[in-house]
Amino acid sequence: MTAVVETEFSCTLSDGNAGLQALLDGAERFFVDVGVPDHAAAQLLVALDEVVSNIFVHGVREGEPTVDVRLLHRPGRLVGEVVDDGMAFDPLAAAPPDTSLSIDDRPIGGLGLHIVRATMDDIRYDRDHGQNRLRFHKDYGLGNRT
Repeated sequence: MTAVVETEFSCTLSDGNAGLQALLDGAERFFVDVGVPDHAAAQLLVALDEVVSNIFVHGVREGEPTVDVRLLHRPGRLVGEVVDDGMAFDPLAAAPPDTSLSIDDRPIGGLGLHIVRATMDDIRYDRDHGQNRLRFHKDYGLGNRT
């Protein structure tokens, strides 16, 4: 039996959006190193950018929240986890945007989370011990969503 090789990337941000670009650059290098296809890597980078940006924009209490990002690669699948100590927010409970409205009639916001939900194969949220925990995975093998 062949052992499944898992590779991990992790990063902690405590300096607000200032560290976001370094996180995205590190994640992009990780995706290249483990062979994630370009289309899946692009979707994962958008998801990370959206989720982490929302934490720093909407999850701020007193001071900057600390955000821990962990990516785990298994052949054909990438699992992500974003944990923060900001204000409680379940992105899965947010109502989907009404995309039938014209752009002029649509309220600002909500499209980023909509894109994350549409491009990831599974997303789960929980709040435990004062921390938000968002887990998601993206399968990128043949026959999976792109």
